[in-house]
Amino acid sequence: MKKLVLFLLLICYPTFASEIDFTGCWIGKIDIIRQELAIKICFENDSTGKILGKIDIPQQNAYNLNLSNISCNKDSISFDLIINALNIAKFNGKIFNPNSDTSKIKGSFRQMGMVGKFELEKYIDEPEQVSKVDVFEEEVEIHNGEVKLAGTFTRPKEEKRYPAIILISGSGLQNRDEEIYGFKIFEKISNELVKTGFATLRMDDRGVGGSTTIAGRSPTTFDFASDVEQMISFLKNRKDVDTNRIGLLGHSEGAIVAFIVSAKNKNVKFVISMAGPTIRGDSLILEQIKIQMKNQNAPDSLIRETLQDQNEIYNIIRKTKDFERAKEILRKQAKKQMEFYPEEVSSQISNTLIERNIQMQIESMRSEWFETFINLDPIDYLKQIECPVLLVFAEKDQQVPAEMNILRLRKLLKKKNFTIKTIANANHLFQKCKSGQMFEYSILPKKFAPQFTETLKDWLKTNVLAK
Repeated sequence: MKKLVLFLLLICYPTFASEIDFTGCWIGKIDIIRQELAIKICFENDSTGKILGKIDIPQQNAYNLNLSNISCNKDSISFDLIINALNIAKFNGKIFNPNSDTSKIKGSFRQMGMVGKFELEKYIDEPEQVSKVDVFEEEVEIHNGEVKLAGTFTRPKEEKRYPAIILISGSGLQNRDEEIYGFKIFEKISNELVKTGFATLRMDDRGVGGSTTIAGRSPTTFDFASDVEQMISFLKNRKDVDTNRIGLLGHSEGAIVAFIVSAKNKNVKFVISMAGPTIRGDSLILEQIKIQMKNQNAPDSLIRETLQDQNEIYNIIRKTKDFERAKEILRKQAKKQMEFYPEEVSSQISNTLIERNIQMQIESMRSEWFETFINLDPIDYLKQIECPVLLVFAEKDQQVPAEMNILRLRKLLKKKNFTIKTIANANHLFQKCKSGQMFEYSILPKKFAPQFTETLKDWLKTNVLAK
């Protein structure tokens, strides 16, 4: 999809009269050419009563872009994003449940011959109560062979020994704050933990920020586990750490890393899993594909066929490494999916775009990380863990669905010191959300859902601080 953001002509036109109040902020998405682009739009009236608007498009790092030609008429609204004289994005929508907290705007989107749709929901932000505490913070380096890891060690300011928690990020290249669309997940968690009386260690992933990597290699989950082992050794040599109370907190794939390390390293005295998978990697990816296709209203027959194809690809990765055959399967998938989309959508998807997407998928599948991940079963390691474990899931998580991952844990609960908690109305990043879909991440408030941090702190007080 061509970027919306180039040059903006600041032009505003008078609005038409409407009894419906469109002012305030709205969040939602543009759905075009099988892509979802998150947007946030805010409308306000100026001193003359004319309605003005701005749009944020976080995935394109574009904020506060002026909207033009805003027109409200009864239950309808239209507006433009003018990029240049030849490139104008046009929105035409209708409001549902007007003048209420459940208001929605749905309509069509057009840009340079491309046709899509958009939808918005009323956005109501609740102020976050943030209390500050004096801290000691130190930039640190840890070495694991030829890899240098850079990060931050934080503790309360008073000099004494503190129980310590290593924060382990999820899939993809993450900095020490696990920053996703400006949401600094680990920085926020570290602040809460330090206020509770813990020290924290959070590091840039290999190849990110101040950390180095091994050229030509794709680090696997086991490489990240090896990094964590070195972090534990680092903490055990610090005079401000209670070396009998070192724990791990992992998010998503980071939780699997925590399971692997704590299964064999008895220096780990407690574990927190944030949306950590308990099903094998290939099964998790299949579930993610199914959820995504259901979100797009794909028919069940197409979903079943796509999942069968994916299983064949996984067998290729495990056994034959015949990636030309994998390409054939992906091309067949693309053809079937094109038949599902209406003509006005499928006509906008070029063969070049399809081939580029297939090549990106093949490159990912060739990586050491991918082959490792699809074969990795977290239960193999959870069975071996003897220390207390808190497993926190998010009710609307569409990357690590709570229900199916909790179900796999049930047999272990009778024998293990495991605690399971589910955070209501939360997504994979533990933000309070509408649907849990990934496009929402960038437009939701950069804060956690109610009860999330309290759940972590309450468990730690009982299972770590009280002992």
